[in-house]
Amino acid sequence: MRRIAAATVVAMAMGSITSAVGGVALADGPTGATATGGSTLGDLNQQNTAQDGRQNSACDQVDLEGPLPAPGRLTGRCVNGDGSFNAFSRVKHRGATAAGGSGTTDLYQRNVAQQGRQNNACDLAIATTVTLIGGRTDSECADRDASRNREVLFSSGGARAEGGTGAALQQDIAQEGRQNNTCTIETGSDFSLIDSRMTDRCDNSDASHNKRVKVRGGGAEAEGGNGAVSQADVAQEGRQNNTCTTAFRFLPEVSSGREESGCANTDLSRNKNALVKGGGADVDGGNGAVSQADVAQEGRQNNACANTVFPNLPLLTNGRLDSQCAHTDLSRNKDVLVKGGGARIDGGDSEALDLTQQNFAQEGRQNNACDNVDRDSFTLTDSSVRDHCKTVDRSKNLRTREIGGGARIKGGSATGSVAQQNIAQEGRQNNACADHVNFNANVTGGRAGTDCVTVDRSVNVDTQRHDRGASVEGGSATGDLFQQNIAQDGRQNNACGNTDNFTVVGTGTTTQSQCVAVDHSVNVGTQGD
Repeated sequence: MRRIAAATVVAMAMGSITSAVGGVALADGPTGATATGGSTLGDLNQQNTAQDGRQNSACDQVDLEGPLPAPGRLTGRCVNGDGSFNAFSRVKHRGATAAGGSGTTDLYQRNVAQQGRQNNACDLAIATTVTLIGGRTDSECADRDASRNREVLFSSGGARAEGGTGAALQQDIAQEGRQNNTCTIETGSDFSLIDSRMTDRCDNSDASHNKRVKVRGGGAEAEGGNGAVSQADVAQEGRQNNTCTTAFRFLPEVSSGREESGCANTDLSRNKNALVKGGGADVDGGNGAVSQADVAQEGRQNNACANTVFPNLPLLTNGRLDSQCAHTDLSRNKDVLVKGGGARIDGGDSEALDLTQQNFAQEGRQNNACDNVDRDSFTLTDSSVRDHCKTVDRSKNLRTREIGGGARIKGGSATGSVAQQNIAQEGRQNNACADHVNFNANVTGGRAGTDCVTVDRSVNVDTQRHDRGASVEGGSATGDLFQQNIAQDGRQNNACGNTDNFTVVGTGTTTQSQCVAVDHSVNVGTQGD
């Protein structure tokens, strides 16, 4: 959501050929990719990245960057393009593991493990301070897949990110599968935007053709470290899952400026006689954190976007902030079996401290957890804040079968006060949007709004969907408890525009949330439970 880094360019050429007709077996080493961080008794500033597979992107990531100069322009682009042809091939990867180090004083650390194909960890910032006056920054994190795959087996050993102990600020990201996106996530960052403009885009586009393809995932697991003051843990497994424009203990100040972000996944793929077996997405939040965000997503085009945890008093004057989070499914699927491994979160506990926590577990297809705020306060003067969260399904599915692995959350507890959101969704196009906990807004002459939209125009003939359900167990507190627990299982369930301990002071202002679910789907001979 926030562009902070200096220019970085990564471009992979279109049209490469991985294998041709004739039968080729490809395999990596016996242990895969492993990155293990060091430890220290002093301060530690560290990034650990392990990537195994094909065209995974860890790009434009920043720790502890200072103020940027006045007028000028910075551009960062992280782009992968795949136009390969793959036939009669077997690809087996051993997995990717990133393990963080530990520290006894200040520790700023990012651990990224990615396994599979075109997974994206891009434009991430930790403890970054930026001042921009009269300038412009642009960033783009994009994956384009136009590959052709026939008679191919993909097998992976999974991705695991393990956080260190004693970290002040930490990000742990594990992604396994294809075109999963973790982009523009801010942790403990502070920026000032004056008469300037920031634009960030995180896009995945899948136009691949897949015939008689078998994919076996090894799962994605993110385990947070203990004692971290602020921590973000993200595990995504499957295809085109999106965790994007998420602010975590973020301190923005915008004066006569504009900040825009867009997170989009578009699926134009063609899949015939395919088997996809996911290994699941698991998050174990570390204990002792004051603020924690945990996201586990398994399946296809699940969306966790524009969610904020405990930012300290954002200040907007004559400014504009816009976020767009969109999924569009135009895929064609025939004789496809998808078996999910489930999405599970075990939120960390906080002993002798207050706890602010978000837990999102989503399993299935096009579930939406967007624009949810946990313990936020902002001041808006003659400014505009707008979030658009939209999923559109125009897919055509013939004789497909989906078996869900369930979505489960256990929230963390604290001996102090707890402000907590727990959202578990399993199925298709479930919507949890614009749900706020302990939220305070002071708006003068401004406008704040959220659009939450799901549209289903899919065509389904002789399809089956079997779910294992969604469950949430909220944490407890000795002190005050502010909590939302949402569990949705099925199709197009809508939990939107709900607030807990919400305070608004407004003068000449407009605040609005719209929650829309439209079902124009065609279903013939479909079954579900």
